[in-house]
Amino acid sequence: MKKFSTPLLEKIRVYVAEYIAEHFTELICYHNIDHTTEVVEACEIIGRQCNLSDSDLEIVLIASWFHDTGYYLGGNDHEKVSAKIAVEYLATQPISSSVTDKVVNCIIATKIPQSPKNLIEKVICDADLFHLSTDKFFDKTELLWKEFTFHDLKLTFDNWLNKSKDFIESHQYQTPYGKKVLLPNQEKNLLELKKRLE
Repeated sequence: MKKFSTPLLEKIRVYVAEYIAEHFTELICYHNIDHTTEVVEACEIIGRQCNLSDSDLEIVLIASWFHDTGYYLGGNDHEKVSAKIAVEYLATQPISSSVTDKVVNCIIATKIPQSPKNLIEKVICDADLFHLSTDKFFDKTELLWKEFTFHDLKLTFDNWLNKSKDFIESHQYQTPYGKKVLLPNQEKNLLELKKRLE
């Protein structure tokens, strides 16, 4: 599958990579450039499977590049900060305010609990939690726990796994692709997680 790209997306890719490099800290071992690029890739996979138009796919990919940039300035409510960073950057580009608004809505929709209101928002929400359905799930879960322990030193790994179990049990993929393809793999990871907790 040929990777979808536009001149604007290429500029954003460079901008966000440089932004994350400038703000990088080893304390942030999950919400890093790896996670961001994986969400971008997942957005393209899901977006294509959902038959998004090129214009909608570009919007959701812009949002995916920016969706966690605000995390580097503080984890709480970072989606609003990420949206602000995106708005400030997009103001320097020749795009319409309606496109910017859609990008913002996509970013805000990823806040847990997710609240997507249309297909492009559902695409980025599924992409943001794509890892729940992959064989990288346990590695990603451990990284997220390590990141969270910098904020909560009392959070044991067992407690974290229990929280993860509760989260996955309540999580629903939003897109048709998510429900058909990702959900069965998420269920497999949930079963394995329950075994590890026994």
